[in-house]
Amino acid sequence: MAYVLDGASSEDLGFTTAIANFALQAMHESNGLVDYTRVVTPNQGDTYLVPNFAAITYQDYAPNNFQGGNASVRGDGFGNAAPAAVEQNPALTQGSITATPAVAATAFDVFYAWTTSFELAATIGEELGGSYAEKVDQRVAGAFEDFKATPTNTTITTLDGFGAMSQLGAMELNPSGANAAANTSASFSSNTVLGCVRNIKQNYTVARLPGTPIVVLDSNGDDGVVGSSMIRALSELTGGAVGSADQGGSAITSLGEELLATGQLSNLYGSRVIFSNFLLDDVRTVDGVANVDVKVGAYFHETAIFTVLKEGLQVKMGEKPGGLQMWVTGLAYMGAGVADKRRGGAINIVQG
Repeated sequence: MAYVLDGASSEDLGFTTAIANFALQAMHESNGLVDYTRVVTPNQGDTYLVPNFAAITYQDYAPNNFQGGNASVRGDGFGNAAPAAVEQNPALTQGSITATPAVAATAFDVFYAWTTSFELAATIGEELGGSYAEKVDQRVAGAFEDFKATPTNTTITTLDGFGAMSQLGAMELNPSGANAAANTSASFSSNTVLGCVRNIKQNYTVARLPGTPIVVLDSNGDDGVVGSSMIRALSELTGGAVGSADQGGSAITSLGEELLATGQLSNLYGSRVIFSNFLLDDVRTVDGVANVDVKVGAYFHETAIFTVLKEGLQVKMGEKPGGLQMWVTGLAYMGAGVADKRRGGAINIVQG
């Protein structure tokens, strides 16, 4: 039975609600990068202010020295005397992440609604919800460029005698067979996806970060030069993802099944690896070579990136002048950015 918009019982409102409901369903069924960030609302207008305090460390305590003893004597935890208390005054910086509006506007002939009933509402709603989820992920992927762009960690000296991270260095993923050790810090450079993940896990541990690192690589590399990291990972996992001939064929095993079915690996060397279509292209220095085309991925703890939602998805609908078309608009107001560079780094994925 045809469904007529704007009937005697305000059926157009039900049609709009149906669109919103199907959009909501599509959003909840999506599994994107935003799931691995901290979602917040603005605390100042359309901006979320993020205070960052430098590392505060404990000193070894020696009562006599704290009564005015020699402050130049170092307390190192091995029986040597400790200095008088050194008051720490770490720098306080305040970053900001700003939400900005995004819209999706479309229109359809009023006659479509007369012949397709609520299936039209389902189609429009699923499209609006799915594209909204993708837009949020695009904002998250864009935030990866806020991480440090070059290898090696930036550290500061603390009063306990151990260095603390202020920024994590960028990892470098070269094409297969390329030189992965030209950089002076080879532990940040690899020519395999698995090697890159191992390097990330090591640096994540060095940074003393909790939990499991989130690693985001590309699923759509430059096929003319370098294949996607997703396909490279599947190839490198032969024997783990794909059974060898002496095992009775080429049956895909658990790692390969998970990668192909979900587009991610929930546990690879203790890391969660996700492959995204939305990594940005950039030109960076890699292994000492300037102006290299890369896609910018990232590795991070879930508290490193914040997604700011000023307003979630809204769906509005109305009749265009003349009465022959209905307009439908999806509205959103969101943003994403790096909240703490101590908890994540970029991955420069070479494309040429």
